[in-house]
Amino acid sequence: MSVQPPVTPSLADRIRGFAEEAVADTDLFVLGVEVRGFQGSRVVEVFVDSPTGAGSDDLTALSRSLGFLLDTEDVVKGTYRLDVSTPGADRPIADPRQYPQHVGRTLAVSVERAESELVTVQGELLAVEDGALVLDGETAPIPFDAIRDARVVLPW
Repeated sequence: MSVQPPVTPSLADRIRGFAEEAVADTDLFVLGVEVRGFQGSRVVEVFVDSPTGAGSDDLTALSRSLGFLLDTEDVVKGTYRLDVSTPGADRPIADPRQYPQHVGRTLAVSVERAESELVTVQGELLAVEDGALVLDGETAPIPFDAIRDARVVLPW
């Protein structure tokens, strides 16, 4: 019988834990953390959102709070740059809590249908209800668990 070494969380996982702690008393939620570069010159990107959209004041306050936590706990060794932002229009919708803010916008949604068939449908998001999206032009709501990718269709 071999003994497995303990699994050490990645730097991104550790930072995500601190980010979750920093947003705990807000309506923000963490979508992802990316760490690029090498020790001494890292870039730490933290992507957050809220059901109503995150404003610049929210992002500034979170950046200060998270930066303080990371520095106090010396999580990122050496010099680093912390960027806290919303995901941006080019990133997929990663969390069901993001959908309500997109009601009225056109979405392109990749949906897994019967027998693992993947189809992409496009339409205006009319509503988010009971764990599903109601899209204009679709005959039935699309359950969250069938969605493989969803993006806002940009008007340009």
